[in-house]
Amino acid sequence: MITNEKQYRSARAAIDRFNEEIAVLRAAKDGVHPALRRAQIVGIESQIAELAAEVSEYEALQSGAVTSFEAEGLADLPDILIRARIARGMSQRDLAVFVGVAEQQIQRYEAERYRSASLERLSEIAAALDIEVRESAQLRTEPPTDEGPESPWAFPVTEMFKRGYFEDFGGSAAQARKQASELIPAFFRQAAFNWTPVALHRRSVRMGANLQQASLAAWEARVTVLAERHPATATFNQAALAGGWLEELVSLSARDDGPQAAVEHLRKVGVTTVVEPHLPGTLLDGAALRTASSHHVVALTLRHDRLDNFWFTLLHEVAHLALHVGSDRLWAIFDETENAPTSPMEEEADRFAYEALIPSERWRTCVSRFTQSEKAIRTDAAKLNVHPAIVAGRIRREAGDYTLLPNLVGSGQVRRQLT
Repeated sequence: MITNEKQYRSARAAIDRFNEEIAVLRAAKDGVHPALRRAQIVGIESQIAELAAEVSEYEALQSGAVTSFEAEGLADLPDILIRARIARGMSQRDLAVFVGVAEQQIQRYEAERYRSASLERLSEIAAALDIEVRESAQLRTEPPTDEGPESPWAFPVTEMFKRGYFEDFGGSAAQARKQASELIPAFFRQAAFNWTPVALHRRSVRMGANLQQASLAAWEARVTVLAERHPATATFNQAALAGGWLEELVSLSARDDGPQAAVEHLRKVGVTTVVEPHLPGTLLDGAALRTASSHHVVALTLRHDRLDNFWFTLLHEVAHLALHVGSDRLWAIFDETENAPTSPMEEEADRFAYEALIPSERWRTCVSRFTQSEKAIRTDAAKLNVHPAIVAGRIRREAGDYTLLPNLVGSGQVRRQLT
């Protein structure tokens, strides 16, 4: 079984090498008997078939399409845990952070199929992956609807401790894990809602894989705490999120301190911006939400520390505040903005962001759409009064290729301003 990206890339490379080897054998004129040559080729084809099956399984798990895993007995549990981790979109490092161990420990567990893991650790891993194990194992794709999570291990307690989520707790990370059943409910109370409202209030999630619900809830709660602590002093003005205010927001991108200036610009219309890195099990870029005190928030993870991603995500979340988040609508919308839109609402927010950053009629006149040269991109950016990263980002999105123009997207220029 393929368990990580390194093994996946190695398997793909091996398939390519084997196919090249088959091509060489078929073209060879060395006098080898055809039956022997055919046996050589069949042997290699068998190896390719085995690797291809493993690659296909890994890709299917990564896609998020697989949510259940059949088992014939407890002996299958280790493989189920590995498959569930991949299906959650979690790396071995993510799972290690979740349970508070070194990444190498998870690698050893999986390499030996959890033979050295205690029952308590197996239960902890299963809870972190949020799977229900009965006759079969099922990924939980909706939050629990009872009075609380089934286990405090469902939360990345160690990472929450390191980030200071448990503000009145003075113990160690190990002690935090032991007292998680008390610390987790207290943390949610601090955020002004219990687990049940977190689970049940109306929300929308745009993500490519099966996210870890408890991690998402903890992240939302932390964002709420930070937003309530430093709210925008102006009253939220939904109608202002358009017209001249919006054009001025986009023009700030041309400034060296654009991200910082954008935060202040949002405060003028009653929007608080919070930066909080995503928790393991959630590949978030941003969110738009309304707190219990009716503060309106744009939350950013800066998962990609690039100007192009910052400005698109920011405008996407502004679109949700302008169009979709409100007292009689959704309370919270969570986004992985580089993923394909999953609903008409997400398509609408994408269009809003595209048009706000570079209107379509002006984009059609941009030479950089076709040449993709640095000179053309900088010329178009100056004409549009935006940062070159926005033009480069538009080209990358339309091409669906995020490896293009790496030197023009403003890598490393956001986090230093906002954290």
